[in-house]
Amino acid sequence: MWLTKQGRSSGGTKLHRGQVYGSGEELKVQGASEYHYPELLFPYGYSSAAEDGNRAVMLDGVCAGIAASPDDQLSQGEVRLYSAGGAEILLKNSGEVVINGQSFPARSP
Repeated sequence: MWLTKQGRSSGGTKLHRGQVYGSGEELKVQGASEYHYPELLFPYGYSSAAEDGNRAVMLDGVCAGIAASPDDQLSQGEVRLYSAGGAEILLKNSGEVVINGQSFPARSP
């Protein structure tokens, strides 16, 4: 019985965190292990390169995302895309789209 419980508790996906260094084929995540050019998980049509020093969340050697603080300027359901250089796109619940501070109203149905 003890051995069966031990087998169950040791299996499954392993969650790790680490620091991001480099980009592209030079991407590394250093945590308990060092991951060289790990597979990255993103929704279709999206890609990203995290800045050095960001914290990555690793699931069994696959980078599942970059840890971030909650954005307290967003309402539930809103989305902000941004770059390190200051470019930003904000999708608001009203249907309004704000690109680098320029507002575009929602389309009429």
